[in-house]
Amino acid sequence: MSSLTNLEKRKFEQLLGMGSGYVLNFSNTSFAEFVLDSTGLDVYDSRYDYGSGSKANRLRGFWRQEGDSVVGKLMSEMLDFGAENGLFHGKDALLETCRRSIARLGHADSAAGADADSRHKEASARRAQELAQLKEDFLQLAAENDRNKAGLAFEKLLNRLFGLFELQPRQGFRITGEQMDGSFELDGDVYLLEAKWEKHALPEADLLIFRGKIEGKSTFTRGVFIALNDVTTGARDAITRGKAPSFFIMNGHDLIMVLCGAITLTDFLRQRRRLLAEEGRVSVPFSELF
Repeated sequence: MSSLTNLEKRKFEQLLGMGSGYVLNFSNTSFAEFVLDSTGLDVYDSRYDYGSGSKANRLRGFWRQEGDSVVGKLMSEMLDFGAENGLFHGKDALLETCRRSIARLGHADSAAGADADSRHKEASARRAQELAQLKEDFLQLAAENDRNKAGLAFEKLLNRLFGLFELQPRQGFRITGEQMDGSFELDGDVYLLEAKWEKHALPEADLLIFRGKIEGKSTFTRGVFIALNDVTTGARDAITRGKAPSFFIMNGHDLIMVLCGAITLTDFLRQRRRLLAEEGRVSVPFSELF
């Protein structure tokens, strides 16, 4: 909806001769063609139905439905058309008033864009600050002597990270005797989350257990296995043998790249999901994502 005031609308109506249902000297066809050329929109679309449906009322409907930039462009070109064809004789003051309204629409649109840009920059700055804090917390956990304590804290850190990217994380939960480290939602799909921080690369057995947890839920459940020290080559090969993989692996280097801001978590997950779907690869070096 444009920000034209009632007074501004009345001024346009006077200038364009809209009191009788017309708009300048346009026929129905030429009016439709003019609006289409200016904005790419069909003024006879049902969303512009207003009052009697005359040309004047359709323009009023257009003012009600479209934003400042679109309305400003159309009205500017319509005033240019009227001036070039000598349709505003004796209306110089009114024409100038309407041009000021058009200039205001452009300013309002620019101001709204600037405000949105400012909010985006503030949100990006907050995310960068929170990522920096998460990275610092993660590095402190790496130095923690009590590994059980570090493991529990790591689950909470992951929950904060996935929450930061609005992935609706759920912290660890237990069902039918199974312990899940958590879950999250990406593009409407639910992913189970498993995280292990062992001294060495994980063997096949850990991956088979996680695969069993996923397969025991539903055909559309997926998973992400966070193995900070990665998995063995044998495990990587074995997990894709005989069965289509339903999860992929995120290692410590991947996590650090996300925490450093080299890639957003959502972009990382989407790229890994695509590689899983297209190539069936559960483990991919970070450098190959690009």
